[in-house]
Amino acid sequence: MKDLDYLLEFLLRFSERMLISGANLERVDDSVYRICDAYGCQDVQFFSLNCYLSLSMKNQDGEKASGQRCIWGGLDVHLENLSRLNQLSRQICAEKPAPETLEGLLQEAVQTKGYSQSMLLAGFLLAMAGLTGVFDGSLKDLAVILVNSALIFLAGVYLKRLVYNKIVFNVLCTFVAGSVAIGAVTLGLADDLYIVMIVNSMMLIPGIPMVNSFRNILCGNEINGIVEFFKVLLETTAIVGGFILSIYVFGLLGGAL
Repeated sequence: MKDLDYLLEFLLRFSERMLISGANLERVDDSVYRICDAYGCQDVQFFSLNCYLSLSMKNQDGEKASGQRCIWGGLDVHLENLSRLNQLSRQICAEKPAPETLEGLLQEAVQTKGYSQSMLLAGFLLAMAGLTGVFDGSLKDLAVILVNSALIFLAGVYLKRLVYNKIVFNVLCTFVAGSVAIGAVTLGLADDLYIVMIVNSMMLIPGIPMVNSFRNILCGNEINGIVEFFKVLLETTAIVGGFILSIYVFGLLGGAL
């Protein structure tokens, strides 16, 4: 396998990991071109979307290499991985290690020590408790919100393995959360249905993708930015749709409110 082929395969995998971790397209493009420049590559043509990558380039001897990659992994934002990938990009540009070692460096960079599931759940519950206070929810509301938050978190851990579509996932999560909230209000275990639903919806709102979509538009990637914005809009609408579906399915719109 030629050095150029090693470099090509690394750059495609590196770009994919950056996008999945939450990087915006400008950061990915800049990293790819900088690494190519460090290795003396010429006529570099890189096309990137959040679901597709295409790269072609030549080395100093005129040899060509090209490849494409479809991204099916969804978007599981991991800021620690993203930070390590940015650091790896700078390291490669400065040191220019042998191309056949790049894959190993990439694997090492993404093997970050993550938090335990219990620690992540505690963080989500703490955040939901703070938002309940912001919206002036009662202790009863807080109890139901914490139960729903745990259910949504567990769904994210286990259900995402079966449901890859974020829109379907959001509808299922908010339908269950809305059903629990309606039941709690009906039984007198919660005071305000709206507060419970609004606070629980905060766990699913795609904040970083929304910011990246606007940044893409402002930085010249209008097409991808618009596509990502509508994707975010659909995912956010799905959150509302799940709650509305739970209200209509249980026929408690008048009584619960």
